[in-house]
Amino acid sequence: MRTSRFHTLSQTALWAALGFLLLLPGQARAKELRVLAELTARSARIENGNLTGWAVEIVQEIMDRSGIHAEIEPTPWARGYSVALARPDVALFPTTRTKERDALFHWVGPIFRVQWSFMARKGSGIVIRSLDDARQVRAIGTYINDARDRFLEDHGFTNLERSASEDSIYRKLEYGRLDLIVGSNTGLAGIAETAGVDPENFVEVFPLKEVDLYIALSHATAPETVTAWQKAFEGMRADGTFKRIIQRWFPGLKPPTDTRCPWLGNNR
Repeated sequence: MRTSRFHTLSQTALWAALGFLLLLPGQARAKELRVLAELTARSARIENGNLTGWAVEIVQEIMDRSGIHAEIEPTPWARGYSVALARPDVALFPTTRTKERDALFHWVGPIFRVQWSFMARKGSGIVIRSLDDARQVRAIGTYINDARDRFLEDHGFTNLERSASEDSIYRKLEYGRLDLIVGSNTGLAGIAETAGVDPENFVEVFPLKEVDLYIALSHATAPETVTAWQKAFEGMRADGTFKRIIQRWFPGLKPPTDTRCPWLGNNR
């Protein structure tokens, strides 16, 4: 009887322990989450052997608050996007939220807002007044599988020269191998620096659209992880931490406080 009772008590303790762990989704599932960062200018970059950047700081703060930790892995965009599409429990940042991508991921953010624009070499004489004008140039450089690349492809552009590195398209533009690229209002200086080119050599010739950047969580990510990350980010917005991180990297820049998803009827 003692053995049976001891066995019963042990089972009870075991199930109680398992139940307790299930109530701690962040800690219990932390090792299951994979966090991928695209190396792009100031959002995520390696300095003195350390990964840093405004988006890295945001994600690190979310992990601290949610208790769901993982090592942030720098990755090329195309590879990271493929992994996030194919596997559960993957976070990828920064990711442009578009109508086409919306149902593919869970979204935490927005963490940044950027203005896409066509950019040309200073002194090139290129004048763009419409998308039709841009379709007539010899070559537009894009970053393969990037949202800007997809946007132009979806709008019928056939003069795209795709590259696996965003840095390389800036170098090609400076050397005259491209006529245009699609840059952003906040990304030019940082990307030009990593590409080894002078940002003063480029000019905006036509604004395209304003878009928001998010943290994308793969569609099959554990619901408790998604909820924990979303709540952590909302807490950062509420107590001012989010604003402080953005303005430390971009003094005077107002971070996004609304959500712009017109395809959901959700501009607020």
